[in-house]
Amino acid sequence: MKYFIFSILVMSILGNVQAQNEWALERDKNGIKVWTRKRSNSSLKEYKGITIINATVDELVEIFKNTKLHDQFLYKAQPGSVKVVKKNSDDDFYTYMIVNAPIVKDRDVVTHYKLTKDSKTGIATFELEAAPNLVPINSDYVRVPEMKGYWKFIPKGNSTEVIHQAYSLTGGNIPSGLANSAAVDTPFSMLSKLKNLAEK
Repeated sequence: MKYFIFSILVMSILGNVQAQNEWALERDKNGIKVWTRKRSNSSLKEYKGITIINATVDELVEIFKNTKLHDQFLYKAQPGSVKVVKKNSDDDFYTYMIVNAPIVKDRDVVTHYKLTKDSKTGIATFELEAAPNLVPINSDYVRVPEMKGYWKFIPKGNSTEVIHQAYSLTGGNIPSGLANSAAVDTPFSMLSKLKNLAEK
């Protein structure tokens, strides 16, 4: 009997965790879909956005490698602030960027980009991860302490399916409700701007 009750409790807990981790569709507009979900070890939401862009995988990869274009589509990037701070190769580099933050202090983020491409499927993926200690702290900004995600480009004939998934910690003392309010706007804005940039 005790084992039965224990099993029910375990299944209930696992069921609640699974429910918390399920993706919820938050926006479906202009050919862009955005989902969010709560992470099991955080009150902050992770997001995922998907769209189709009328450009090839290689064209989109070149946009990402051209860091001078990043402030044209990355969310609230301060114009002219994106700089390459370390480069291991064309497919492995680090950027520094200032993020304009309404209401609260502006953020800065150091991001490690690493490209992999599957020769069989043609799928290209930029893995993203924050590298907060690579650049000295600037007291004018709050450094983003943690961020992880990816941009995936999947060939679809002459077009490309673009998937962007990520989560981050904003740094500082921002209430989780305020931070989560941008979880839908962030990927939707970036995918919209990337689409306009690639298709013009």
